[in-house]
Amino acid sequence: MKNKLIIIITVLGLTLLLITLALFKITLTGYFVYDGRDENENNEYVIGFIGPLTSYGAAWGLEQQNTIEMTLDEINNNEGVNDKKLRVIYEDGRCNGKEAASAAQKLINIDKVKILIPVCSAETLVVAPIAEKNKILTLSVWSTNPAISNAGDYVFRQSYSDEDIFKLMAETLNKYDNMGIITEQNDYAIGILNGFRKYYKGKIIEEEFAENSKDFRTQITKILSENPQAILINPNSPATGLEILQQIKELGYKGDLFANYFGGTSEVINSKYAQGMIYFADPTPKGSIKEKLISEYIKRYNEKPDFEFAVAAQYDAMFILKQAIEACGSDRDTDCLRDYLYNLESFTGALGTYRFDENGDIVGLKPSVKMIKDGEVVEI
Repeated sequence: MKNKLIIIITVLGLTLLLITLALFKITLTGYFVYDGRDENENNEYVIGFIGPLTSYGAAWGLEQQNTIEMTLDEINNNEGVNDKKLRVIYEDGRCNGKEAASAAQKLINIDKVKILIPVCSAETLVVAPIAEKNKILTLSVWSTNPAISNAGDYVFRQSYSDEDIFKLMAETLNKYDNMGIITEQNDYAIGILNGFRKYYKGKIIEEEFAENSKDFRTQITKILSENPQAILINPNSPATGLEILQQIKELGYKGDLFANYFGGTSEVINSKYAQGMIYFADPTPKGSIKEKLISEYIKRYNEKPDFEFAVAAQYDAMFILKQAIEACGSDRDTDCLRDYLYNLESFTGALGTYRFDENGDIVGLKPSVKMIKDGEVVEI
């Protein structure tokens, strides 16, 4: 009787072990990693999002998340993708390389996703080599760093390159013999500075400041002592840009002012310090698809998005991926998904009509020059 009991316990133990191994996969490191993707593979498609949901970038990261949720409802309430639901797993990349790398590893190795949507350049540049190694399709919605053009065969973006911004800046600013530029010590802003150096023909009066600084009077005073004909404000976030702008005005500067993208937020546009400032920014999406998108966004969230281009890019990205998955019949065959994007002759969405080139860069969209005047934005 005792032996029979031992046999029964042993059989039960082996059965439980087999069930456990079916639900979990053991990695080479010896840790148990849950692989829930295989279980869900037959009833849904999954995409991984990496964007700034906290920190300074949350201003645009949360608008991206809002847009995805709207788009998911639109897609899933209209037969989904090949009659399956589309789901997005959100990870907070904080526009930071270290955080983005951790998020990518989690989404790829734990959640088993095969499609990633990073937002910022700092996120995309770190995610790209990880994605390439694992053959993960990556479609970034608002990454403008020029290096992304050569980031990999599985890497695409919904945005123009900062190389286009550099050339546009030079065309606009080369009329000045000298210019001051105050720059945040961040990958994005330093990239703008380097590009400005490349194309601007006059004398540059440069000052930099540490990330998340609040007092810029020392740097501004040094620039003003050189009597610049104009000043370019080059921060990483709108909040920082507005603080610099205010302090420049308080220190008595009355000359021409220029800025990177940050001039496009409602807080800056309505600031008394920003009137007359010219900034280099995203193109303004036009057309009925974009108008409907923004209208639905306002209706759902009771506010107009500050970053309309990024919202439109995110909306389009979801539908491009929907089409790719439908054409390939899977979200797992990333070679097919990649080739679909390369071979896409044109896509018409909230951003307009465009396609991807051999580097995965967008063709058909260029940045613009805008002025803030009487609390309104005028394209010039």
